[in-house]
Amino acid sequence: MPRSAEFQARSIDEEPRLLEDSFRLRYQVYCLERHFLEAADYPTGRETDEFDDDAIHLGVVDAEGQLAGTARLIRANPRGFPMFQHCALFPEVQMLGTPHTVPVEVSRVAISRHYVRSRQRTEPFLTLVRAMVRGARYAGATHLIGATDAALHRWLVHFGLPYRVCGPSVDYYGQVSPCIMSLRELDEIVAAGQCPSLKGLGLEWKPDLSRRSADSGQAAW
Repeated sequence: MPRSAEFQARSIDEEPRLLEDSFRLRYQVYCLERHFLEAADYPTGRETDEFDDDAIHLGVVDAEGQLAGTARLIRANPRGFPMFQHCALFPEVQMLGTPHTVPVEVSRVAISRHYVRSRQRTEPFLTLVRAMVRGARYAGATHLIGATDAALHRWLVHFGLPYRVCGPSVDYYGQVSPCIMSLRELDEIVAAGQCPSLKGLGLEWKPDLSRRSADSGQAAW
């Protein structure tokens, strides 16, 4: 098993092998393990949908180049954000409709069971969380949103992320609640040094660090 320092997160949209592995990992987790989706609807063993064309796909790879985890960030698109097909916000939550607010939706978060069942489950997950935040910044977003179950929400709050429930719970891939996180509020938490695990995700992070390398052709975060 690789050491935590050897996990790396990056955009995988231009890496066909890892993108294919991401779709297969989603099938494994969402169809076979958690039964959120009907496996029979995905006879090729790949879970994809219409929102993938409007998403930034993220991957966490281990020291051997194998995919340990994946997620996607869905940008604004003509179909809207998928969570709002099922979720609603509390009436007092108005921030998404205000000027200069740019949300991206986090979805299809999946960690390979090989790592979930090991003592290193924290490292690939935290690396993936950091990639979500950095990917959102790279996309020009001001807020992260997502339909999140209670266990994942506790995990994110445990790491110090100001990821807040913003609507009532609904049955959508299990019992979930809509959540939102302001990247500006995250900056304030990081700047105050309140959560060492979030170091590097605040204002000091520069988008040009995610430019594609001329040597690798990859965006490494």
